[in-house]
Amino acid sequence: MRVRYLGFVLFPVAMLAYLGAVGYDPSLAASTTGPFVVATGGFALAAVLAVRAGTRISVALSLAAFALVPYLGDLGLGPHFVSFAAVVHALLFVAVGGVVLIALEYAVRNRERATESVSRRTLLASLGVGIGHLLAVALTAEAAGDGVSGIATELFAAQPVEYAMLALVVVGLVALGAVPTLLFVRWQLRLPAVVVAVGFVLVTLRTWRYVQETVHLGASPSPMIAYAVLWFVPLALALAVGGLEYRRLHGRSKRGVTAN
Repeated sequence: MRVRYLGFVLFPVAMLAYLGAVGYDPSLAASTTGPFVVATGGFALAAVLAVRAGTRISVALSLAAFALVPYLGDLGLGPHFVSFAAVVHALLFVAVGGVVLIALEYAVRNRERATESVSRRTLLASLGVGIGHLLAVALTAEAAGDGVSGIATELFAAQPVEYAMLALVVVGLVALGAVPTLLFVRWQLRLPAVVVAVGFVLVTLRTWRYVQETVHLGASPSPMIAYAVLWFVPLALALAVGGLEYRRLHGRSKRGVTAN
């Protein structure tokens, strides 16, 4: 437990010192403090747990990505970040991508244990819901005029970092639909699915109102694009309420067994 907290403190401090050494002004304002702490501190916690579980390759790759963020423009992999705030936003995506890599490596290393209590039919059904969720988001964004279909005509014009961000968004939107479905089918947890469903409906309604209000302005992006990019926020909320629901149901079943 102490190692986790140590990493949560040391890694943000190390990143601040590193960014200052490469020429940025690491002054934490109100708009950058939260995202920076979430990106660096949150990743540090996940990395410590991953290393203890033997999942080290994804941690090493993620640390390399953190170090390369200020040099993406020089390497031709992405834009030149001219401000500390822009770097912080990039670090947030790197942190999310790192956690996804950690989860994938852990699943590969422990695939038998991870799937022993889940049938293939359940996994396929959950994946189908996740793909459906991805398509629903893409179609809604397209209807709002965000030009999602234009990605197909600009595939070779994008920078490598944009491919990585697009892949991260696609994987995240699939997971946002698949994970709550899996939790419901396997453990009868309803709250994660409710959180995601309500969030999607609210964002869809907000997008519709947004389109009506800005129909003559041609404004973009719509709230649905923000939902797609920040998919990890509703997923984290769904997992949090799912954990509380699981503890409530699990505790109730234990009390029932003890009483008998």
